[in-house]
Amino acid sequence: MMLRWALTIAYIGVLVVALVLQLFVPSISTLLFYGVLAWFVLSLFLYRLPAMNRPISFGKTPTPPPVVPGPSGTPLPSSPVDLGFCVKCGTHLPPGTSVCPVCGKTVLPV
Repeated sequence: MMLRWALTIAYIGVLVVALVLQLFVPSISTLLFYGVLAWFVLSLFLYRLPAMNRPISFGKTPTPPPVVPGPSGTPLPSSPVDLGFCVKCGTHLPPGTSVCPVCGKTVLPV
């Protein structure tokens, strides 16, 4: 479960509690209104935090993401691959070239 979902569940819980309190204790309706309004504004900022995309778990360990194989079913190569062209200007390069002769960019195998 993502942290964002946990905040959504908490948001719904706060709204339900506020509605129940509004029905049974109408004298604090102004306080409830401003409390829910503050919670709404705070949650707008909380939803935008980068940490809200983190997965959370309750008592179980998260599973690692699966390894995606290449198109032919073989794993993707982990060693550098010679592209055969300069990534800056597109000039065709012979294998083993370390500097592009046209633009002078250092060619590093990807």
